[in-house]
Amino acid sequence: MSMTLNLEVASGVSLDDIKTVLTSLKCADLSESDHGLTAVLPDTNATVTAKTDIDNTSVLTEDIEDADWKVGLRMYFDVDPTRANALNDVRKFVTHLSEQTPFEFALSFQYESLYAKRDNAGLTLSEDFLSS
Repeated sequence: MSMTLNLEVASGVSLDDIKTVLTSLKCADLSESDHGLTAVLPDTNATVTAKTDIDNTSVLTEDIEDADWKVGLRMYFDVDPTRANALNDVRKFVTHLSEQTPFEFALSFQYESLYAKRDNAGLTLSEDFLSS
């Protein structure tokens, strides 16, 4: 059983930015293509897929649909919620992304439950995300 978290990152972010963050987390099985990459996060065995060839650049996350930025990259984190600390690597990723790039982003579950966001006020993590 797995669950997928969706990360929408503002235009301007590059696959190299994402690769730098993944490398800092010591990801495994990093595979790149012209418009995306895949990797496995080390501690939780979560798989990551990033895509830059997206048709809809609108923010889909419900709690921030009125965002004034366009999406340049979408990422998908497939995690096993039955594992202890299943979201640790995802938390590390969004924290590192916030520290290493200036781009706004939103992390959600099914574009409905907002887990993390970065905006002009900085990085905000939801209580649900911190406690899981």
